[in-house]
Amino acid sequence: MIKNINQYMMFQGIRLLIILTFVPTFTFAQLHFVRYDSILVTDASLPLTNAWAGGFNSPQFSEIDLNGDGIKDLFAFERNWYGVVKTFINSGTTDQVDYKHDARYQHKFPVMHNWTLLADYNCDGKKDIFTSVPAGVALYRNESGPVPGLKFTLVSPLLLSETSLGLTYLYVSPPDIPAITDVDGDGDMDILSFDVLGNAMMFHKNMSIEKYGNCNSLEFELQSSCWGYFSESSMDNSITLFDTCSENSSREIKGNRHAGSASLALDLTGNGLLDLLLGDISFNNLVRLNNEGTKNIASMTSQDTMFPSYSTPVNLTVFPAAFHLDVNNDNKQDLIISPNNPNTSENFNNILYYKNAGTDLVPIFEFQDNDFLQGEMIDVGEGARPVFFDANSDGLLDIIIGNFGYFVSSGNFDSKLALLLNTGTLTDPSFDMVDRDYADLSSFNINSVYPTFGDMDADGDKDMIIGNEDGQLHYFVNNADTGSPAEFSLSKPVYMNIDVGETAMPQIVDVNRDGKLDMIVGERSGTIDYFENIGTPTEALFTSSPTNDFFGAVDVLLECCSGYSAPFLTNDSVGNYVLYVGSEQGFLYQYNNIDGNLNGSFNIVDSLFLSGLNITISGADLNNDGNTELIYGEYAGGITVLKKGIPSYIGIRETNTDNINVDVFPNPAKSVVYLQLRGKPYYENVNVQILNFLGQVISTHQFTYSGSEMKIDLEGTSPGIYLTRIRTNGFVCTKKLIIK
Repeated sequence: MIKNINQYMMFQGIRLLIILTFVPTFTFAQLHFVRYDSILVTDASLPLTNAWAGGFNSPQFSEIDLNGDGIKDLFAFERNWYGVVKTFINSGTTDQVDYKHDARYQHKFPVMHNWTLLADYNCDGKKDIFTSVPAGVALYRNESGPVPGLKFTLVSPLLLSETSLGLTYLYVSPPDIPAITDVDGDGDMDILSFDVLGNAMMFHKNMSIEKYGNCNSLEFELQSSCWGYFSESSMDNSITLFDTCSENSSREIKGNRHAGSASLALDLTGNGLLDLLLGDISFNNLVRLNNEGTKNIASMTSQDTMFPSYSTPVNLTVFPAAFHLDVNNDNKQDLIISPNNPNTSENFNNILYYKNAGTDLVPIFEFQDNDFLQGEMIDVGEGARPVFFDANSDGLLDIIIGNFGYFVSSGNFDSKLALLLNTGTLTDPSFDMVDRDYADLSSFNINSVYPTFGDMDADGDKDMIIGNEDGQLHYFVNNADTGSPAEFSLSKPVYMNIDVGETAMPQIVDVNRDGKLDMIVGERSGTIDYFENIGTPTEALFTSSPTNDFFGAVDVLLECCSGYSAPFLTNDSVGNYVLYVGSEQGFLYQYNNIDGNLNGSFNIVDSLFLSGLNITISGADLNNDGNTELIYGEYAGGITVLKKGIPSYIGIRETNTDNINVDVFPNPAKSVVYLQLRGKPYYENVNVQILNFLGQVISTHQFTYSGSEMKIDLEGTSPGIYLTRIRTNGFVCTKKLIIK
């Protein structure tokens, strides 16, 4: 059993509240796209197995059987502001790293943030979810099976532990990663975490075996507030051994704390006792602590401050975290090391793979490479901004990727353009990474580059405008002869003195259809600025102030204080404008009612929730099928192409098969929701179903409608995003319902 409390800290975190509370409702579903990840990509003539996986910055790794085939697959949790899940299927080839990205499983995981580790707490052979909530740990049980497939159920929003002060939450500092394993070898899952001051290790012993004779429960007791008899300095990552922590309760914070530790507990010596690998938030090394105590009383007696000193020591700028799993299918646990502090550490070639050349009893970790899985992806460091552009004038669309930058040092990034050259055909594209500093852009020292292309001088070739972090635009003229590869030179820095504030994300497009190229520019605030070209087709002219600084009344800001609107305006299948807007929170929005309404409010049509952050969007007909393919970048440095199709696992859509309107209110709802049908005064046999995000029916209700509101009791329904499906007389309508 798992103990619960009626009141506890707000455990879901900012992003969950945003999704539950502020996701807009929509009218008719039209945003039908699926991943187009069959496109071949090579780098240095070598195929990239997971080209479109989205990149890595600060991933955390765990093993889990995603598809029920008995082989341990890979779960990666990208620690950015809110957390992004990426899933990889393991083909299981012996002695090979053999993972293939498969996004179909990503939406099955709950919203998580800070850290997530998978471990089987109830001995059913299925990995459960331990994840961060403010100052604590939440638990989701793995209830997967042949029928539901991959499924997780929240069983404890906040794990508790019995201490000398009574029952309290099991503390884990948000920057930390705890060690979740069987510490004392009794067969159930325990937790090691640092105390509030970040000095001493706390051992929360699971009493399931002792109380119930099985490992089905999580009932923790604080067994030791100084497990291992060591302490970490408040000022650096130095370790004091043989410290009884007798003054633990009276320790004071002195100076600037560096609090933050990533912990991994494993037996490194074969003595049956758990040693520790510690990474620190302010340092680049891993520290190994050797346990020479007993099962019941751990004692760290020696340390290796440059682990593994017998191989290539770990060296990541700050906060390395270690993960213990078999990645090459040789039945021996290897080590993967990654940075645990996004935006302050390496963001490219920063996932270290150490193969276990020894045994699980006495492991020997030998360095293999620094781009585990990354080397098989399109990854441009941090903040990918892709657009289609024919760079070599061969009639095939290439891909140009801007970025926030490659990490250089704390606070310093090197922003560049990458070129993926299309080596395929008009109907079957393929790409080769040929240049990671296209147009020698890094030499201009423009920070956080966002490219767009258009023929601004009507000379037959497309010029380039770059948006930057400061909200400015820079104009690069294309000096190439017609039909030759593009040759750009900076013609007008700080173009037209335009400054939209922060993070300019421009698109060159004829907004008002007057034959002259205008610009729309997204920005950090979440709105879009429209700049009308008041010059001529051969000599563009813009005022420094936008023609409309609230274009379409679009605002993708969901909370204070940033939205990062990334616009892409294009024609739909009948020639009307449609606007796609990427956002910081990972939503891709679609708007219509644009033509003839440039000063009005656009209609939001639908959205997709994409597995990424800071989504930037562009598009073109990539395969000559008459449809627009979309390409989006994400903060982790990778890109993904979408093509027309009915998505089976991204986004939720509303449908309406009649001209009847259904009002669902209040929305968000709390304890009760009302439905009002508008169209006819009387409907017999109105069937209403409440479905969860996975399409499972939560409740069913039957009404006869005669004009009065239909009331549905929501008591006992967990907060979340649901669908309300209404059926009557051949009419079917589905509406989103948010329960707080």
